[in-house]
Amino acid sequence: MSELVELRREQAIREYECMKHLNLFTDAEIQSIKNKRHYHDFKIERRTKRLSDFINYIAYECNVFHLLLQRRQRLHISAEWTSLEQSIHQRVRVLYKRAMARFAAEYRVWTHFLQYCQMRRFFTEGSRVLDQMLGYHGDKPKAWLCAIEWEYRQANNAARAKHYTLRGLQRHPECRELAIGFIGIQLEEGKKVVEKARESKQGLVVKGKGNDPPLDEPQELELEKALKTAQVVYRNFEQKDMRFYEQLLKELKEHCPLSNALARQAVAEMRETLTDQEAMWHLLAKLELEGDAFVMKEAEQTKPHERLARCLAVYKEAVERLPTKKMHSLCIDTMLQLNSLEESEHDEKAKRKALAGAFKRALIDDLLDEDKLLQYLKLLLHNSNPNEELVMKVINKGLEQYPASVDVWSAYLRYQILQEVGADELERTFSKALNTLPERVSRLVLWKQMFQYYSERPALQGTLEQLFRRAIDQEPEISNHYQPLYLDYLMASVGENLAKVRSEYQRLVRNYTTPLELHTKMASLEASQTPPEVSEWRKCYEHMTLFYGKQDATVWLQYVQFERDHGQPKHMQSLYERAKGALDEDSFATFMAEYELIRNPYIVRY
Repeated sequence: MSELVELRREQAIREYECMKHLNLFTDAEIQSIKNKRHYHDFKIERRTKRLSDFINYIAYECNVFHLLLQRRQRLHISAEWTSLEQSIHQRVRVLYKRAMARFAAEYRVWTHFLQYCQMRRFFTEGSRVLDQMLGYHGDKPKAWLCAIEWEYRQANNAARAKHYTLRGLQRHPECRELAIGFIGIQLEEGKKVVEKARESKQGLVVKGKGNDPPLDEPQELELEKALKTAQVVYRNFEQKDMRFYEQLLKELKEHCPLSNALARQAVAEMRETLTDQEAMWHLLAKLELEGDAFVMKEAEQTKPHERLARCLAVYKEAVERLPTKKMHSLCIDTMLQLNSLEESEHDEKAKRKALAGAFKRALIDDLLDEDKLLQYLKLLLHNSNPNEELVMKVINKGLEQYPASVDVWSAYLRYQILQEVGADELERTFSKALNTLPERVSRLVLWKQMFQYYSERPALQGTLEQLFRRAIDQEPEISNHYQPLYLDYLMASVGENLAKVRSEYQRLVRNYTTPLELHTKMASLEASQTPPEVSEWRKCYEHMTLFYGKQDATVWLQYVQFERDHGQPKHMQSLYERAKGALDEDSFATFMAEYELIRNPYIVRY
């Protein structure tokens, strides 16, 4: 091993001499480069080799290369390229080749090497390893896609790209990316033929394309061959599902008008074979709305309102054949998206009418999804003068189909508040909602609406305290939320007199499961008094430690700090002992560190 390391050090002597001669690096920097290379050499020559060692060595050499380029640019030196940059490139190539030979099963080694070749523009070098890569990783479709992309985009070798595509399809006939990629390559080759003819301007006109540039006979044959190959690949691919058609049409859009014939064939076959899938009708309707050439007859031009009408016709046929919530939701989504466009060629009135029609059709068929129903209600209520009959019809449908939806009940309450109904009627709806909703559903949003309703009406302020008491009597989620707020309400209503607040606080502690926020709120209210009553204030911390002192070290720390600053410091040691007995080992470790800082504030915190 040492002999190999010494050999590499000798081979790099010329490189170090050039660095020094050109003043690109100082002597200390050159020595650092030597030492680091020596370190990496020993790492990769160990008996137990690791891929990370090779990657780290390669990364270091790339960093040296970039630093070298920066120094050359700054010092305006261009000499000795072969002795420096070329030497680094050669070293990196050797490292990659050794890594690929030793860790051939690691797919990322091959892709990293191709990325390096692309960055350095060593396209021939990258092409040489593709066969080896596919020999080890031919079971991965992404490896074939990588090879095809390299040969066609980087090496500009369409023949080898076609070769790899055919081999990949033989190995993975179910891979739609390979089939669509091959179709795209063939169409791109055809496009190149047309562009070449446009430049030369000679020959005959392409059949059926009077506006296309003229082609001579060999070019016409080449174009026909490319289009026919694309047709054959499409026809022979068997796994034609919805994802295949979506990706195929997206690819074909990039090669219009050469791809129009194949696209129309694909659309016709898709409509014939996938009529039971909502996504097919959705895609077809969007093509009609966009006025895509794939669904239009040749030389046909349509106006925006005609395209919208054709789109709606597709959706109408779709919901008749597939009466599902998903189908109606897709139609509504399209109309919502169309109405959200600020700059649209479609008439605003026609767009709104189409959206209203989509909502009403789903509502009549009882196939309006919950989210869409709530969205429909939101749009109806957004109107300054909503249609009360239609709004109530939507709400009743929602309560009938989704009685367990708190959002529907919330929308009903919001509408009644908007209509300024009486408090008795609102209470009846609220009570009905609480009784109808299952136990697993949170009712907090409904309570918040009721509290907002009463708090905004001064004439009903007397009822607000009763509502607080009702809320505190509910399940823990509601009760724990409103207990601290109840203290705030009492404090605001009684002014400076804290006696009633203390009385209600003690009642809550005796009769209910209290949250930590309640005790924290009461402690803050006691602290705001001038002067504060320490004994009453201490009770808040006693309750905190009683109910939450077994799992929360913070309550003990707050109690200790209270005794230090406002109570009796002599109690701090007893609190320490109580915390030690109550907390588990981890919590007490946290408590003890903070306790020492509270006891001695001059300790430096690190």
